This record gives sequence, C-alpha cells and structure tokens, in this order.
Amino acid sequence: MNILDFAIIAILGLFVLAGVYKGFLHTALDILCFMLCVLFAFLMTPLLSFKVEQNESLFNTMLYYTEGSEKITDVEYRKQNISEISNAELEDIYSRSEVAFPMDKRIRANVADAAFASANIYTLGEYYNQTMVLVTLNILVFLVLFAALRIALAFLIGWINYAHPLPVLRKVELPAAIGTGLIHGVLAVFLFFMVCPIILTVLPFDVVSDLVEGSRLARFFYYSNFLLGLIPGV
Repeated sequence: MNILDFAIIAILGLFVLAGVYKGFLHTALDILCFMLCVLFAFLMTPLLSFKVEQNESLFNTMLYYTEGSEKITDVEYRKQNISEISNAELEDIYSRSEVAFPMDKRIRANVADAAFASANIYTLGEYYNQTMVLVTLNILVFLVLFAALRIALAFLIGWINYAHPLPVLRKVELPAAIGTGLIHGVLAVFLFFMVCPIILTVLPFDVVSDLVEGSRLARFFYYSNFLLGLIPGV
C-alpha cells in the first residue's frame, strides 16, 4: 500500500460518514443523481466536444501538451501511412509506446478502423495525435457536463429536503446509510480517477506512474473504471 491507497480509504470513509449524517434516503437520492448526471454527460459529450474541437487554438494547445506522435519511438513510423504498416509492426509500436490507458486502446481501435480517413488523416503519428487529443477533450467535457448538472441537482435536492424533510427509516437507517454512503464513495472515486490518463499524459514522470501502479486500489479504480469506458476516442 502507498499514499494513494490511504487517500482512497480516507475518501471512502468520508462518504460513509456523510451517508450516516445525511441519512439513507438522501444518500440514495445522491446516487440516483450521480447516475443521471453520468447518462446526461455521456449523451451530451459528443455534441459539445465536436463544437470545442473546432477551436483550432485550443486543439493545438492540447496537441502540444499531449504530444501523441512523440510516443512513437521510431520517427519513420510517425510519417508512415497506417495502411502500409503490418499488424506485427503495429503491435511492436504499441508495445513500445508509453500511452496511458484508455488512450492506448482507443488508438488501436481507431487505427484498425481507419477512423479518421474521412478527415484525410492517414499517418500513424497523426492517429496518435488526433486520438489522444480527442480522448483528453472528451474526458474534460464529460466532467464539466457532469459537474454542471450535479451542482444543479444538489441545490434541488437540498431545497426539497428543506421544504419536505425525508423520513428516517429507523430500523434499517444506520446500516442502509453506511451502505449507500460507501456506494456513493466508490462512484465518486471512479469519477476522480477519470483525470488519471490526462495526468499521466501531461506529467509523464516515472514517480507519477509508479505511484498509481504501486497502489492496489488506484489500479482497480483506474483500469476497471466504467466511466472511462464510456469515453469515445473519435
């Protein structure tokens, strides 16, 4: 265990305490709101990302910080058309390019499908650039949309609870509140770890990746992150 494990345990503990303080029904509503926000952000992300993507200045800034093609160790492959590279060569390139999850999976999928051919993008370096920028952009847009709706719903729930206090289920209140608080905490940690691929891309230092890889809980919340699974790479 390392500092990330202890931080995650502390966050989960705080959510359990918050669940006990708020009560079962209030925390259950928080979980429902969380899922509604995820659905809203998932549906709206492609639309908003497309509009943001048209901003050339922003796109170039993100391209500068993600440095997608720089991940390809062999310079010649960066300029080569993806149709001219064999599957064996691609596998070797993928294995040697240090690209954060899930960007690595999205690059593989986009190259296999020639996903950017309609945009006249053909070289492997361009596929790395385009995919890593789009994944980064989609994650950021998803989080902004989620946060905007979550804040609005938090005010709504607070107002409803103030006007009509939710009842306390006395016989099952404490264990139910602890359980829902823990579930809410787990979902929140999954949300926090959505920024992990961006951090590992922008700050490609061994100490950062070692911190994540050395934490059992961090690896779980990162590599098993169902929210990251929703993020498109195109």
